[in-house]
Amino acid sequence: MKITFKQVDAFRTVVSTGTVTEAAAMLGISQPAVSRLLSDFETEVGFQLFQRSGRVLVPTDEARLLVEEVRQAVSGMEHIKESANAIGKFGHARLNLVITPGVSSQLAPDLLQEFSATWPKAMARMEIAPSDDAVEWMVSQNYDFGITTTQPANPSFDSLVIRNSDVCCVVPTGHPLAEKIIVQAQDLAGKNFISYMPSSRFRFEIDQFFEAKGISRQMQYETRTTDAVCRLVARGLGVSVVGASLDYLKTIPDCVALPFAAPLTFRAVLFWSKNKPLSAVGQSFLKIVQSQISDD
Repeated sequence: MKITFKQVDAFRTVVSTGTVTEAAAMLGISQPAVSRLLSDFETEVGFQLFQRSGRVLVPTDEARLLVEEVRQAVSGMEHIKESANAIGKFGHARLNLVITPGVSSQLAPDLLQEFSATWPKAMARMEIAPSDDAVEWMVSQNYDFGITTTQPANPSFDSLVIRNSDVCCVVPTGHPLAEKIIVQAQDLAGKNFISYMPSSRFRFEIDQFFEAKGISRQMQYETRTTDAVCRLVARGLGVSVVGASLDYLKTIPDCVALPFAAPLTFRAVLFWSKNKPLSAVGQSFLKIVQSQISDD
């Protein structure tokens, strides 16, 4: 006997629900069928998976370790199913993007809107990942394009700067700084400051700028995307310096965007592999990006 997907799925579902009854309802099979699948799975793995506590099945330590591997395997199977469905429905008209959080809510929606007008039946997948992961995934050639905030150092990529703009200071509506024409670094001394995550290159540049000036901020909140930073600012939780255009920031309610006096810029870079020929869909997307740059 071999491990089957049904056994794995039953195991994962019982871990999530805690009972055979609820697992059976979720899986759409009988309780005896779930129990049999668990028993067969235990035989295959060679150790006990659950201990009973009343009506609840409690995973053993070994089962807790195993379930993480199982979740990844099930996720992989679901991805295969989605890919197969997409190929059947859309053929080869597919665009795969991996984008860093800093640009995911700003540039990507506009680019995909333009893309959909040219390829209305194509499938587009947009994955969000930190810069290092984005580059790594592009190296594996699973994606057509990456968009990040730094120029990739890997010589196997072609790249194109698609946004290069000044940074802005964002404050809540009604904040004393909201009346200023331009915000200086000293204006943020001692203020509650909402930061990007420590893994962000842009966060590193901002921190270096303030450290060089000897200005301390109250670092209380961290988040990954510009949109999330601005939403926290809008709730009055602090102020921040973000990489985004004033036009984009004006769309966020209760958040005032102001010019910030600093030699910092926000950059967005499109990159793609030199070793992987672009499909017709990829070539079309690149032309759309180039067209938007020329329009700006």
